[in-house]
Amino acid sequence: MEAIATRSIAGGALALSLLIGGWSGSRLTLDLADAVDVALAKRVDPDEAQRKALEREASYQDSEAYYQTHIDEAVARFELSAPSRQRLLEPNTFYHVASPGDLRTIEPGATLREAGLEIGVKIEEIKVKKRGVTTRTKHTLATLANVGELPLAYFLDMRSQTGSCQVRAIGRYNTMVLRPGERAEISVCSGEHAVEIVDLRIMEVTELGALWVSKVPPQAVGHDELGARSHFAGEGVPMCAEIPAVAFASRIDAGEVEWEDIVDFYSRHDCEHYRWWPGYRRISAPLERLPAMP
Repeated sequence: MEAIATRSIAGGALALSLLIGGWSGSRLTLDLADAVDVALAKRVDPDEAQRKALEREASYQDSEAYYQTHIDEAVARFELSAPSRQRLLEPNTFYHVASPGDLRTIEPGATLREAGLEIGVKIEEIKVKKRGVTTRTKHTLATLANVGELPLAYFLDMRSQTGSCQVRAIGRYNTMVLRPGERAEISVCSGEHAVEIVDLRIMEVTELGALWVSKVPPQAVGHDELGARSHFAGEGVPMCAEIPAVAFASRIDAGEVEWEDIVDFYSRHDCEHYRWWPGYRRISAPLERLPAMP
């Protein structure tokens, strides 16, 4: 009798265990199904995820925090004086000294000084190599010197007073910017000539602006091939290879934009990370933020 009772109790316990186990198994199945549904609901389409990631990246690249990292990097790497954010927001002083309708002429031995830039003309005998033959000949040279206290971005177009020149020598100087005390020597023409300044534009920039403008290919702001080949941005200063120099120069030639519009932009933006756009013009009132956005 006792054995029968024991078996009955055991059987009841087994039934209860199976009942509970069955309920638990069903509950586990339901929980798992709910979890799968939630996971599927939260799953993001890959294209949508990529779009959102790119939006976040673009938003950061347009941010003032990201802009500041380029200032800090350049200041540390090239040991520059860090400009205040307020100075970078302010207009740059600009001078248009000479133009095709208002030429300036400099005789050999004479100088012209404007806006901190001194230009002289001298005659020297130099070596010229042409078609494998080296000769010595008299040459008209223009000497440039920044005699002011601020870096000067400049554009200089000049010619011999007698007209076009067939022989010019390649130099090595910064075609884009001269820092205080810095000098350059530029070949004008073989022979002895007075020099006509056809176009001269000068813009005062910061130390940081001088570095950033130096990285811009000279062709992008209207310099000829000789000026571009002579350009030396400075030791260890990389040139920006991604700038569409031909497209920018074409806009200048077409009168759609001026040298000072592009240079003003790059005096505030590193061309490795930002690109000038056609709507940007040299500012005459302080900007509200940097980087400047279309």
